[in-house]
Amino acid sequence: MKKSERTWVTIFLLLCMAFLSAIFAVQGSLLSTMIEQFQLNAANQGTANTVAFAGGIIALVSAFALQGRWQKRTLVKAAVLLCAAGLAMLWLAPNYGVYVAAWFVAGFGLGLMDTLLSACMADLYTGRQAVRMMCILHTVYGLSSVLSPMGYAAMLASGMLWKRIYLVIAAVGVMIVAGALIVRKTAGIVDREPLSSQRISMVNILPDLHRGGLLWLTAAMVFHGVFLSGLNTWINRYSDGLAGSVAIPAQSCVFLGVMLSRLLMPFLPIDSRKYVVSGGVAAALTLCIGLMIPNGWVLRALLMLSSLMFGALIPCMLTIGCERHKQNTLLATTGMMLALYLGQAISSPVIAALEAAIDLRAGMMLCAISMAACSLCCAADARAERKER
Repeated sequence: MKKSERTWVTIFLLLCMAFLSAIFAVQGSLLSTMIEQFQLNAANQGTANTVAFAGGIIALVSAFALQGRWQKRTLVKAAVLLCAAGLAMLWLAPNYGVYVAAWFVAGFGLGLMDTLLSACMADLYTGRQAVRMMCILHTVYGLSSVLSPMGYAAMLASGMLWKRIYLVIAAVGVMIVAGALIVRKTAGIVDREPLSSQRISMVNILPDLHRGGLLWLTAAMVFHGVFLSGLNTWINRYSDGLAGSVAIPAQSCVFLGVMLSRLLMPFLPIDSRKYVVSGGVAAALTLCIGLMIPNGWVLRALLMLSSLMFGALIPCMLTIGCERHKQNTLLATTGMMLALYLGQAISSPVIAALEAAIDLRAGMMLCAISMAACSLCCAADARAERKER
C-alpha cells in the first residue's frame, strides 16, 4: 500500500475509533437521566448496558464466520452504519423495551468495530511502529471519552432533549462513512486485502487461542472488561453522591488518564510485557485509596492517576497477541475482544446488584479487584511464555 493510501486509511480508522468511544461514553453520561425517565428499579438499571454488550459478543462471534468473505475495512463501514441505525432507534424508542432492543443493534455494530479497528491497524504497520500506532488508535478512544461526556453535559445544559443526543452521534457516524467513500473514490484507494477461504470454527476457538499462547491474555481481557465498563457506566453516579462537587465529570477524569497513558506509552522506555504485569496492580491500589476518601476532588485526582497506570493495558495486550498471531490478526483481536465484551456484559448487573445489596462503593471496589486480577493474568501469561522458550 502506498504511503498516502495508508495515511488516509489510518485517518479513517482513527475517526471510527472516536465514534465508537463516543457511543460507549454516552451510556454513562445519560445513565441517571435514562433511569429517571423510564423510572427503573435497581434490577433493571443495567439491562440496556448488558444487552448492548451481548450484541457485541454476538458480533464478535459472527466475525469468525465473516472472516475471508468480506474485506475488513468494508465490514468497518457496515458496522459504523449499523451503530448509526441503532442510535436512531434509541432516539425514536417509545418505551424501555424498544430502548433496550436498540442498544442490542448498536452493540452489535460496536462489537464488529472494536475487533476490526485493531486488526486493520495491525495489518497496516509492523514492529515498533505497530505498537506506536496501536497506542495512538486507543489514545483517540481515550481523547473522545474525555471530550464526549463534556459535550453531552453541555448539550443537556443547553436544553437539548436527552434522546436527541443519540441522533447527533448517529449523524456523525453517517458523515464518517460518506467521507471515507468520497476519499476512496477521489484518491483512487484500492483495498488490496486478499480474501481468504480460511474459516475459524467456534468449536476450535479455545484450542486455537491456546496454541497461539493467548489464553491468559484472554482471561486478562475479561477482568479488564469488568472494571472498564464498571467505571465507564457507574463512576459518574458514584461521584455525584460525594462531597466536593466538581463540574468535570468523573468519567472524563478516567479517560483523560487513559488517553495520556496510551499517548505516552510508545515513547517511554518501558517494556510492554513488564508494564501489563504491574500496571493493573498499581492502578487498583490507587483506586482503592480514592474510594476510601469520600471527596469528589480527591476521587477525580486518584481516578486520573489510576487510569494513567492501567490506560495502555488494552493496546499493549492486543499488540502482544497480534505478534503471536501474525498470520491471523483477526483471530487474536476477536478472541481477546470477545473476552473483553464478556467482562463488560457481566459488569453492569453485578455492580447494580452490589449497590442494591451493600452500596455503590462495593461495586467500585469490584473494579479495583478486577484491575489487579487483569495484571495477575498477564503475569501468568509471562510465566507461560518463558516456559515455552
